[in-house]
Amino acid sequence: MKIVEQYPFHFADADFEIYWTDQRILILPIRQLCDALGLNLPGQLERIKRDVVLAKQLYMVRAMVTRSDGVSSEQEIACIGYRRFDYWMGTIDHMRVKPEQRERLILFKEELADAVYAYFRSQRLPEDILAELDAVQPPAVQKYHKLLDQASQLHTEVEKHETRLGGLEDRVIKLEARLVGTDFISREQAKQYLDAVGLLGDLMKKTKPKLASPYAVIHNDVKNFFHVPSYQLIPSPEFGKVMEYLAKQWEHEAPERPVPEIFRSRQDRFM
Repeated sequence: MKIVEQYPFHFADADFEIYWTDQRILILPIRQLCDALGLNLPGQLERIKRDVVLAKQLYMVRAMVTRSDGVSSEQEIACIGYRRFDYWMGTIDHMRVKPEQRERLILFKEELADAVYAYFRSQRLPEDILAELDAVQPPAVQKYHKLLDQASQLHTEVEKHETRLGGLEDRVIKLEARLVGTDFISREQAKQYLDAVGLLGDLMKKTKPKLASPYAVIHNDVKNFFHVPSYQLIPSPEFGKVMEYLAKQWEHEAPERPVPEIFRSRQDRFM
């Protein structure tokens, strides 16, 4: 996983960076969050690793880190997926944070608990009980609960459709493979391709700093040049040509620098 863009993120009266990765995932640096809240970093990392929900969203990435003396260097840092950030905050003991942050964390956890209740209540309680509960609530609260009821129901429908679409996509890929009469690139070849795109994208960020997302540009160029809807549908016999294409892009961007070995090597032995 590589960081593509960085954006500002404000929490607990402090400003952080939130990262957008080449896998289209938002992640937050754990150390900065622990420092702001006064939490012990090693202890939190162990808690995250023990929690099966949080552990799935724990990532190690390389990023530029600036020390207190102003010196910056590239380091490997631990990050938490933004989609699990609120859950993580909800599991933290308020007595472990800085005294000035405790009341704010308690309020946050109360809001989180109320939001979770409002989201899941329609999946557990019958409509007549929900109506009774809402009858004594202010109109604004009733409207809020109704919206979350709808969101919960919609999410259930989306999950059903995603499961169906996922199975359909697998069947289509297998069918295309039989119709075309060839195999698509292997997992090892796909990894080599992604690693090469990552290196080339890192290079283009330096040679073309105004380019918003070089990684996406490279993927699109490959798809257009080889007439495939996804790199995963590149025929295995064409893999060498794809790597040669990427190597030429490297030579074009940095003619004075040698092409990395990953662009030259072949993964045919894994086929």
